[in-house]
Amino acid sequence: MLRLSIVLVLVLFSFCMVCTESAFAKGERYGVSAQYFNIDSVKFDEGSTDETNTIKFGLVHSRPIDENNNRWRWLFNLNYLSAEVPAQSNLGSQSIGIYGVYQEVQSLQFRVIPQYAVADWGWMTPLLGLGISTSYSQYSERWQVDSDGIKYGDQLEDIEAFEFGLVASVGTVIKLGSNPNAHLQLVPEILYNHSFNNGLGGIEFSLTLLF
Repeated sequence: MLRLSIVLVLVLFSFCMVCTESAFAKGERYGVSAQYFNIDSVKFDEGSTDETNTIKFGLVHSRPIDENNNRWRWLFNLNYLSAEVPAQSNLGSQSIGIYGVYQEVQSLQFRVIPQYAVADWGWMTPLLGLGISTSYSQYSERWQVDSDGIKYGDQLEDIEAFEFGLVASVGTVIKLGSNPNAHLQLVPEILYNHSFNNGLGGIEFSLTLLF
């Protein structure tokens, strides 16, 4: 976990430096986000995890892709989560030799999502987006759990993994204020995270405040 903490500090420092260099560029926004994340179950060689819910927190930066066309923008998002993931609970009564896996995870995720404004209703702008994500995750306190919910055998080895996937989003920008270059933006979104290599995926409900 110490390695992930060091990575987190370095990435946050780099993010702040980038924000400082371009803080007064036209159309750019910086902010914070919170996400309610429903993590899908994941299958390992030792067994499967169950679905679980957790909260992620993040830093956000958005900027126009083309200053002459404000319908498109980049969204850069850096998220951190720490969660306990329960073992698969529906093993059934005939599950001799079949186990679920309990584990704890800490993950640092970076994603880039091009977003398109499908309409402009003045104070509200609905958006669609499709982008990519990459994560560095550490899985610890991993145990096989039997159908009775009892830990079985020895503790499993910790896992460190770089994960990557696709992110699809639909949401809207709610503009707070009358000045088009200075207003705050409240951005509720629904996102789906698809992992290509057995990582953290699932549906996410996000709320972002940009300024």
